[in-house]
Amino acid sequence: MKKNFHSAAAFAALAAAAFAMPAQAEDYVQFSLGADYSNGDYGTTPDTDILAIPVGFKLKQGDFFVRASLPWLRVEGPAVPGDGGAIPGAGPTTSRSGIGDLSLAAGYSLPVGDTTFFDLTGKVKLPTASEEKGLGTGTTDFTAEAELTQMFGDTSVSVRGGRRFNGSTAAFPLDDVWQAGAGIYHTTDQLTLGLDYDWREGALPTAPDRSELTGSIGFKLNEKFRLQGYAYTGLSDGSPDLGGGLQLVYRIGT
Repeated sequence: MKKNFHSAAAFAALAAAAFAMPAQAEDYVQFSLGADYSNGDYGTTPDTDILAIPVGFKLKQGDFFVRASLPWLRVEGPAVPGDGGAIPGAGPTTSRSGIGDLSLAAGYSLPVGDTTFFDLTGKVKLPTASEEKGLGTGTTDFTAEAELTQMFGDTSVSVRGGRRFNGSTAAFPLDDVWQAGAGIYHTTDQLTLGLDYDWREGALPTAPDRSELTGSIGFKLNEKFRLQGYAYTGLSDGSPDLGGGLQLVYRIGT
């Protein structure tokens, strides 16, 4: 039920995880292919346009899941290194493209009651993107996050918070940051609607915090295929002004 981060290197995982179904009991293997586009000035000029084509994988077994996502990126404009804003003048301002950072995650859901769930998730971002091209920071980052979800029939509400431990280099002296968010989701047999808010501290001394709102909709096409779409808007200079994406999910129940 969560989406992740907005940096030039990590738009991968956004499209792969920007929209997720609320907690479900069945076990499954899932493959996804998505497209995400965003535009923003991140407190500088000119704007940066980012297109991400992520490929994702998820395995859910009981209360445990693992997830992976790797994107192809095309970036036009100044580099957007780190979460929460750009470094003015850093990286090339021409168009460049290539593989983004590899995102891995694992989590466990602890039932608190019949309709209440407490999820613990650990994430790692591996620096597979080119730092020279301005597609990544060249650092390995870790995130620990907890989420509490309460279900009210077909509607669920969640709150979450965590800490991201950013790697740091001489070129990108990134700070560790706090993050938080909340969401509300309504699910029927064929349709899921969601509204999310996410906040994260800027990872650089001069970078503004990230703050943004996302609306999402998902269609269950049949027992194996789901089509998911979303749009988001930034509420601070650390976020893209506008963005959105689509994702096709193929799920096999086990």
